[in-house]
Amino acid sequence: MIDDNYRNFNLWKVLLVIARRKLFIISFVMICTIGAVLAALLLPKWYQARASILPSQHEQMGGISGSFNQFAVTSAGFELPLMATPSDVYATMLKSETIGRAVINDLNLNEYLDIKLFHECYLYLQDQTKISVTKAGVVEIYFEDKNPEMSARVANNYVTQLDRLNREVKVGKAKSDREFIFQRLTEAQTKLDDARTTLMNFQLTNKAVDLEKQKDLSLTAASELKTRLAIRLVDLDVKKGLYSKSHSAVRQLELEVNEIKNQMKELEVGSADGESSFLDLPLSKIPELSISYSRLKANVTLCENVFILLTELHEEARIKEQKDTPTISILETAWPPEIKHRPQRSLIVLATFFCSLMLALFIALFADYLENLRRISPDDFELMDQARREITGKSGYSDS
Repeated sequence: MIDDNYRNFNLWKVLLVIARRKLFIISFVMICTIGAVLAALLLPKWYQARASILPSQHEQMGGISGSFNQFAVTSAGFELPLMATPSDVYATMLKSETIGRAVINDLNLNEYLDIKLFHECYLYLQDQTKISVTKAGVVEIYFEDKNPEMSARVANNYVTQLDRLNREVKVGKAKSDREFIFQRLTEAQTKLDDARTTLMNFQLTNKAVDLEKQKDLSLTAASELKTRLAIRLVDLDVKKGLYSKSHSAVRQLELEVNEIKNQMKELEVGSADGESSFLDLPLSKIPELSISYSRLKANVTLCENVFILLTELHEEARIKEQKDTPTISILETAWPPEIKHRPQRSLIVLATFFCSLMLALFIALFADYLENLRRISPDDFELMDQARREITGKSGYSDS
């Protein structure tokens, strides 16, 4: 039993229809193809130049400098993802109107393109420019133009303007840092002077120049007095055994013993009038003075360290502010392309050929269907013709 689908579709009938209308099909395809060839030849040539830059190695986003770049670019009005890389920062800056305006003004694109309105010129620049970031983090800049020289100039100018803007942002941040550090440096200088003055007043008031050395001197003096006192007491006991208490030798030794004891007392607690010198600091005051002296000395040392650190940071900020070196690494400089990027003429001709062939086959088969419908089912054909007239408002086929 023959399948119904096979009855309804007969390949040989289709081939017969194509053979009958081969002249139309060939003519239609040839006309369309020749038209596509002529159109492809008449279309202007577009050239695409490419420049690429490497991601910065010393501005990784995890570091202080990288954090600065992300903050600086965000604060300049560029929207960035939360975990932006240096390449993402560069790509965002390249797509900004700031760089677009700079490229237009630097190359005088308004006059070159004969466009008066800046907005239209900027939209044209955006349409012809492509900014992409590769998986390796390389930023690529593509620009298309009918002039190969201009396409290379625009691509290279994007790199130039990116470097200029990056330097301006860095210099601005360096200037802000320098001013802030200078303010902190001035405050640190004042605190250091106050700390040194306080320490000096403490030393003058308490006669405490160097407590460690003064303590050693006092202990040495106390040890010598102790030794002298012991010798005099032994000598006094011997003299008392030989002479009477009123003997001049005994009385002389007693005076010497009392004098040594007075000296030891002064060395321990200070003189009765409260006066002391730098060389005989009372031993009883040394513990209390040591605590105060250590605190004041530590404060002076801390202020000195802060002052030294801020001085180094201030000098570094000054160097960064005056630094005028390239901030980006160029991987490839754009050169005028020798081969056009578009139109792809062979693709246009092949696409037109296949599309026109499909359309010609459809027209041929549909025309054959209409003839068969008119012959086999005039009523259906008349209904179709009425529908066509209602839709298009044109006259239909004649029955004659």
